[in-house]
Amino acid sequence: MFIKKDDSQLLIIDVQERLVPATDNPREVINNCARLVSVANLLSIPYTITEQYPKGLGQTIVDIRQAAGEQAQYFAKQEFSCWKNETIKKRLQTLGKKQVIIAGVETHICVLQTALELKEEGFEVFVVADSCSSRKNLQHVYALQRLAHCNIEVVTYEMIVFEWLEKAGSDVFKEISRKYVI
Repeated sequence: MFIKKDDSQLLIIDVQERLVPATDNPREVINNCARLVSVANLLSIPYTITEQYPKGLGQTIVDIRQAAGEQAQYFAKQEFSCWKNETIKKRLQTLGKKQVIIAGVETHICVLQTALELKEEGFEVFVVADSCSSRKNLQHVYALQRLAHCNIEVVTYEMIVFEWLEKAGSDVFKEISRKYVI
């Protein structure tokens, strides 16, 4: 199934100051999540950014906050699955987009539980493998395998961007290619 920009919403899960540095390959996750938010802004794709217990784990990493801009909202939670948090659940429902692209940490906990629940609720779910991580790579790898086994699409950052764009040649394509394609 194709990812359609008009049907998409982006969910960035818990890429926070005291959490993401402990993960395997934090710089790739930070960079790709910030790029996803930047591209979503350029293409008018709505996004939601969550923070797991921000009092203890800090706020969203500065790179993502800069990409999101002043208008961004951050949704605090203690639940592992974003769907179990009523405020976030309402936000995801209100956006009215059937495809949810998920990136963030940790792959085997919050990303996995959120993806599984969203799939059960009828959303088309895509997890961005190179924009997610866990403290140990083994946890990340097995979470991605489990997601794929549960018929959740495991994709990459560039798959998302180019499916959102659909074609080359436009000014927005040129801008995204120049600034945000690896």
